[in-house]
Amino acid sequence: MIKKIDLPYPLNALEPYYNRETLKIHYETLYTGYVNNTNKTEEKLEQARKTDSYENIKCLEQDLSFYGSGAILHQLFFENMGPAIPTSPSFELLEQINKDFTNYEVFKKQFTEAAKAVEASRLVLISMDFGF
Repeated sequence: MIKKIDLPYPLNALEPYYNRETLKIHYETLYTGYVNNTNKTEEKLEQARKTDSYENIKCLEQDLSFYGSGAILHQLFFENMGPAIPTSPSFELLEQINKDFTNYEVFKKQFTEAAKAVEASRLVLISMDFGF
């Protein structure tokens, strides 16, 4: 079972980049749903093991993957976001980005396009200005 984390900052802490209403939906509705459905799916899997009944295993494993990843990704988001603090990449990081991606603008473009293509991440990007 996974436990829902407390939001480590107020709902308006990410403004103006991420508005209060959007953060509230992600924390109170989406994240809560992912946590609850992950736990329900784990209970169903435990019951399947106890009864040696695996006719729904494919669906249960897909649900666990979807809901579990949604919960984990939201938790990572909440724990790694915070009020805006102007920063820039360290010299070492920027040097590696330039080596791997040609320049910082190419890196940002590839990162943004990849994030848009990943299931469940589009809502985060659409509702948020990363400042790229």
